[in-house]
Amino acid sequence: MNLIIVYGLVFASVLLFVDIAVRALMVSQRGTREVNERLKRISQGSDQDTVYGSLLKDRGFGQDRGPALQWLWRLYQQSGLHIPPAKRAMYLLVIFMASWVLSLFFVRGTTLQLISTVFLTGALTVMILMRLRSRRINIFVNQIPVAVDVLTRSLHAGHPLNAAISLVSREMPDPIGSEFGILSDQLAFGAEIDDGMMSMVERVGAEELNLLAVSMSVQRGTGGNLAEVLENLSQMVRGRTMMRAKIRAISAEGRITAVVMGIFPFLLYLMVKTMVPTYFDSVWATGYGTYIVVGVLVWMGIGALILRNLVKFDF
Repeated sequence: MNLIIVYGLVFASVLLFVDIAVRALMVSQRGTREVNERLKRISQGSDQDTVYGSLLKDRGFGQDRGPALQWLWRLYQQSGLHIPPAKRAMYLLVIFMASWVLSLFFVRGTTLQLISTVFLTGALTVMILMRLRSRRINIFVNQIPVAVDVLTRSLHAGHPLNAAISLVSREMPDPIGSEFGILSDQLAFGAEIDDGMMSMVERVGAEELNLLAVSMSVQRGTGGNLAEVLENLSQMVRGRTMMRAKIRAISAEGRITAVVMGIFPFLLYLMVKTMVPTYFDSVWATGYGTYIVVGVLVWMGIGALILRNLVKFDF
């Protein structure tokens, strides 16, 4: 019983430490989210060429990696995190420690504990990055109609498209401000608008931004009133945003149910293990306990994917 209490205290302390670290990270990101990173670096005395190169380097532009590493690096860049390598290693170590404590409860055997710890560390890291990327994309999508309105008004005032894009980079906060700043620098250095927009789509990963890129590309090739095209696009993006909010409200009950169903088995195991420490010893003694846990986790993962598809709507 004393050993279970020690394990529980270690788990609670690690969980508290992870929560404090994540909250500190979110506070630091919240403090800089509304700052246009490009303008900030320029105001610190850096010239335009240096700022342009550093922003592309931060977003991993032009890096030559394998498919798996390229996907993981792109996920990290699209999440909007710009953490120094030392802090990045510290956060990975915290996630590794939390995964190790969890493996002590559910897995027997040093080798299997190490394998499960490495797997949980990778899975939790990817989940956190995907969550942060989703938040950043949502913020970006909510900013697109305002940015398009700024573009439209600038075009109505008689400014060229390059000047309108530069105005968005100066007037809009991050993340859309810095991304349009990179686009403005690319155009100033002689890049085509099509290539610049597609590069932005790759850096951000928002579908609505792809619509903006296609609209500009089609208008550039066929001609027409770009301001009118952008006005219609702004209305469409606002409509999609409202529809997405309604769908999230309708599916909220299903998402909460999925979370409860995913957490409840682990909480039940910990409660039984705490109250009756020897309750599962007979299962582990048979030698099949680890296989049972792996099978249950696989089936729970399949169920989580099914529930996720039931409450997620792509349109």
